[in-house]
Amino acid sequence: MAFDELYGLFHKKIYLFCLNYGLSQMDAEEITQEVFVKLWLYRNTLDSEKSINSYLYKIGKNVIIDEFKKKIKTQATQEYQMSLIMPSNNVEESMDYLDLKNLVEETLMYLPERRREVFELSRIKGLSHKEIAEELGISTKTVENHLNLALHNFRAALQKTNVLCYALVSYFIF
Repeated sequence: MAFDELYGLFHKKIYLFCLNYGLSQMDAEEITQEVFVKLWLYRNTLDSEKSINSYLYKIGKNVIIDEFKKKIKTQATQEYQMSLIMPSNNVEESMDYLDLKNLVEETLMYLPERRREVFELSRIKGLSHKEIAEELGISTKTVENHLNLALHNFRAALQKTNVLCYALVSYFIF
């Protein structure tokens, strides 16, 4: 009952607080939910003489910072991976890059939907197996199986081609 009252009193304030940090409506809602979950999990450690309001905003700020750090890390990883396979001014490398890009896109397109989804969440968005499992409502073992099968599909596709930068592709995909 007390939790429902707190939620009713502070949900909109924390949600607007998140929006003021520049989060999308969906991210703001998710972070607002996470703030209340964290408050509930740590309720026994809170100092009853301090304002619940300050706890909520402090938790909110920390969760927002963690989310920004995660997004920065994901973006940096993607940029780094792309820099490894970006061609220099060499015409042959440019052609190999385009061939490789087409091969990756084509292979992704022919993967079964769930396998492709798991692969993209893992390799493109950088989510952990546990995060993927939670997001898709499947077990971590199923995530691992989908990734292994997807990687097998990529290996098979690469073996059929004459792409010269196989080592770079292997690093990027595997």
